[in-house]
Amino acid sequence: MRGNYRKLGFSAVASVAAGLMMATAPTAVLAQPAQCDAEESGPSKTLSPRVGQEIQKLYEFMQNDQYNEALAGFNNLIASRGDSFSAYEKSTVYELRANVKINLENYTGALSDLQTALNTNGLPPARNNQLRYYIAQLNFQAEQYQTAISGLNQWIQLARTCGVTVDPNAYYLLAAAYTQISPPNYRQAVGPAEQAVAGMGAEPRKGYFDLLNLVYSELGNNAKRAPLLERMVNYWPEDKGYWTQLSGAYSVQNKDREAFSVLEVAYRAGLIETENEILTLVQYYSFFDNPYRGARLLEREMNAGNVKRVQKNLVLLSQLWSQSREHKKSIPILREAANNASNGELSYRLGMVLLADEQYAASERALVTALNKGGMDRKDTGDAWLLLGTARFSQAGPSDTAIWSRARQAFVRAQAYDNARRRASDWITYIDAVVDTYWTQLGQEWDSNIAACEDDFARFERDARIRELQNRAPSQEDLDREAARRAECAALKEQGRPSRNNPAGGGGSDTESAPADTDEATEEEDASADEE
Repeated sequence: MRGNYRKLGFSAVASVAAGLMMATAPTAVLAQPAQCDAEESGPSKTLSPRVGQEIQKLYEFMQNDQYNEALAGFNNLIASRGDSFSAYEKSTVYELRANVKINLENYTGALSDLQTALNTNGLPPARNNQLRYYIAQLNFQAEQYQTAISGLNQWIQLARTCGVTVDPNAYYLLAAAYTQISPPNYRQAVGPAEQAVAGMGAEPRKGYFDLLNLVYSELGNNAKRAPLLERMVNYWPEDKGYWTQLSGAYSVQNKDREAFSVLEVAYRAGLIETENEILTLVQYYSFFDNPYRGARLLEREMNAGNVKRVQKNLVLLSQLWSQSREHKKSIPILREAANNASNGELSYRLGMVLLADEQYAASERALVTALNKGGMDRKDTGDAWLLLGTARFSQAGPSDTAIWSRARQAFVRAQAYDNARRRASDWITYIDAVVDTYWTQLGQEWDSNIAACEDDFARFERDARIRELQNRAPSQEDLDREAARRAECAALKEQGRPSRNNPAGGGGSDTESAPADTDEATEEEDASADEE
């Protein structure tokens, strides 16, 4: 930021030129109290008639902007009469020639002439002090900042002593000079920078505010900087830099609500345009429990091309939709981010969101992808196995023993991780109880069916004896029904009583594949599945 203040000297020189033009008439003096205005004892403070006439002619050149002619005349005057000048004449002539050189942009020559006029000490005290001000300004322009500081401080002290109102531009230059020395002395710059702003009058000077803002910023004085920036955004509301700086000043003071409000106002005014600024505003929406508005803003700016559609921004958008309980909107955004991720972290998050949305098969695919990609810490890996078991179990029907088995396998893997061990063990206990209940019920049903077969066989025997006693042949329908029933019971006995060791008896499958030895999912049917 210091580089911006290298340009301050140009406005300073303009002030020098304007000031000198007012002081170049031979009779010009500052209105000051008597003790500062009194003539010193010694040489006369008047011009001789001949020198006065020469100066008057040259002054007319200056008034007509004929500076080259004026410079030639002053050079001739000094060369021809310089040795006979009184102190007052010498100081006056050199002061006027300095003014000519300033208008010709010969600032080094002007500085030399002003210093000669001051060193001669031929002018009244008030004009001598004014020369100090001009010299200090030109030293600033020449980047002789330490010399400018000494001259400005001396001029300000004498002006105060003589009751002269100090030009706020002098305070401004003094403060700016303190920021330009190496190393900068921002603490010394505070006082004059504040005085420059306080003395500028009704019309605000942007440069004065910028300088004081710089000083407060470098000193980390946000307690004073925030009120200053409040004034600046009121004076120059079109300057978005002031809005973002004000928001930042509030933020470092832990005034997050005020920081958020400032950014929001600036965004509505069309001043917040960069990606970082937009993302800061979006995160404030999330922080202040309005993720829905943050998600809408971020999605709009992404679609407009103002925020890049890169992984971290997609993840943020997905999180905002999830926080808003808009899972349907969150899922495709997170899937887009996960597809290009090098590790499994985002697929793991996608699996969580899909599970919360009761998309169990899709959740299983995402979680298997996450485990196959790897790259997660142990906590997330353990949770991924736990969620994978949950997603699988949630897909099972009343007799899907194979799915129960695959869910159990994931929970067994989860037991290897401290954060998931207890919950995984609870799930395993529950699944084992469900499986035991299932096989017990199947066995009881088989027993009941076999008992029914025995009852039916006994009934067939009774019916045959009755027909014999009645000397009645069985109908073909009776024979067919009996044959079908005996075949059904024979098949039931052939299958045997269903159990874990005889899953075919119940029509289910309880076979488990051995878990892999690594932290990655290795079940081929899952690892090759597409998350879509």
